[in-house]
Amino acid sequence: MNNLYLIIGEDGTVIDFYLHDILKKITYNEESKIIYDLSTTPFSSILDEASMISLFDNEKLIIGNNFDLNKLTDSETEYLKKYLNVKNNNVYIILIASKIDARKSSYKVLKDNFTIIDCTKNDNSDDLFKYIKSTIKEKKYQISDFNISYFLSKAGNDINNIDSELNKLFIYKEETKNIDKSDIDLLIADNIDNIIYEFTNAIIENDYSKITSMYNNFKIQNVSFDYLISILANNFHQLLIIKLLSNDGKSNLEISKIIGKKEFYVKKNLERLYQYTVTDLSKYIDRLATIDRNFKTGKSHIDELELFLLSK
Repeated sequence: MNNLYLIIGEDGTVIDFYLHDILKKITYNEESKIIYDLSTTPFSSILDEASMISLFDNEKLIIGNNFDLNKLTDSETEYLKKYLNVKNNNVYIILIASKIDARKSSYKVLKDNFTIIDCTKNDNSDDLFKYIKSTIKEKKYQISDFNISYFLSKAGNDINNIDSELNKLFIYKEETKNIDKSDIDLLIADNIDNIIYEFTNAIIENDYSKITSMYNNFKIQNVSFDYLISILANNFHQLLIIKLLSNDGKSNLEISKIIGKKEFYVKKNLERLYQYTVTDLSKYIDRLATIDRNFKTGKSHIDELELFLLSK
């Protein structure tokens, strides 16, 4: 098993999955894990650390966030080559980069020596499926492929949530060790964050078929009207902030740090917001506030929210 990894991608959830999968396969003590922010720390610091022999642990884990191949100097490339000639197989190095220029000559050094996981080119749904199947088999439980897919549709793609929900099933079915659809329905709630995110996207993209279908499901499932108004208003407020910051010349990375979201989230929303102005978003927020006020004061006897969703 290789002990050098390069993960490329902007979607934090996907990156977390692959990082989690690697950490599950290797041996290390949490005390021996060292994390560097390579946007502020030179890459040579990772090689310095990797070259040092620990007096307390045989294994060492080094994670380098925000790796940028374009910032790698010639001397650091030569340092890396020398390290690779005498590398310590008990030291694991995981580099995480938002993107990589494969045309750079230094990329060949990485390509020849690192296991490269390019999240920008792959849909990780198959890997998530394999991860769940492997985990269930490892615990000696039984589940059909159909029910793994069904579980995944409810749990979402956040690896921490997946592990948490799997543990619920393992505890509940400890005696029979056979997990079926009824167990999943009983214990695993639909990931509301994913659903609301998808609903907001449908609204922004004017996908009226999807809006109608999802809104009807919310009513069937008795999702609170004021909760739905509140969460939509919050989402549109965040979109307005993203739009304002972008108009002010802030980069996607700067915006992500300000709002506390991943850079990929900002990038995708700006693509969807291309056709919208600040005035448009402000009007939608005002309209939601009016709908909420009319609902709470009993001034409206029609479904104003549905009218808004289908005519905005």
